[in-house]
Amino acid sequence: MPRKKIKLITLDLDDTLWPNKKVIVDAENAWLSFIITKFPNLIDEFSEESLSRVRVDLIEADPSLKNDLTQFRKEIIKETLLRSDIDSVDAIYYSNESFNEFFKIRNKVQLYTDAKKILERLYRKVIIGALSNGNADLEIIGISNFFKFSLSSKDVKSNKPSPQHFIKALELANCEAEEALHIGDCPVNDIGGARNCNFNTIWFNCDKNKWDEIFPCDLQAKSWQDLYQTINKNFILEKDNV
Repeated sequence: MPRKKIKLITLDLDDTLWPNKKVIVDAENAWLSFIITKFPNLIDEFSEESLSRVRVDLIEADPSLKNDLTQFRKEIIKETLLRSDIDSVDAIYYSNESFNEFFKIRNKVQLYTDAKKILERLYRKVIIGALSNGNADLEIIGISNFFKFSLSSKDVKSNKPSPQHFIKALELANCEAEEALHIGDCPVNDIGGARNCNFNTIWFNCDKNKWDEIFPCDLQAKSWQDLYQTINKNFILEKDNV
């Protein structure tokens, strides 16, 4: 089978460019530790059970918060403080400060082996864009120079697997879906969402999970070195003016 010509590669971020589970756990611990230190008498209000109730109430009142994790985290703290009779000025201030503590840790990620080196190689050959449901900051992480654009759920007012990330990426890259390749770790949000928009896909499966989805998985990679080889074997990368 001849290799397909690709003008755009889009990448998921969390658990595709870096392992994310421990990062988020550490960031959430910093988030809550900060606010409990400031309001030790409210420790019960910041239990997981209490916070879950606040989350549900906030989403019911404003479903758009599901697409803006930064604002959602701020609102969780603010609402919890307001329900505990903390005045609104302090509630807003400490919700912002607690999020700052979260965000510091949230962006202290360790890229997968060879990811940065291969990003640099791909950057020379093709347009690269980031498509994420999360709120990682590529500039803080130090790899923003490899990306023409980075789209979050806040930017497109939707979460993958809905099509808005993918449609906007094609618009920004000025290419057709058949000329785009999406790479991500989630069978539903990444592979399913991208396929529904007629993207080519590679499942990034460094944990060697079993494919449990109904539709077949054609291409997958278990490391970034494997990913690079899979791309070169199956696609021809084209970038204007190179």
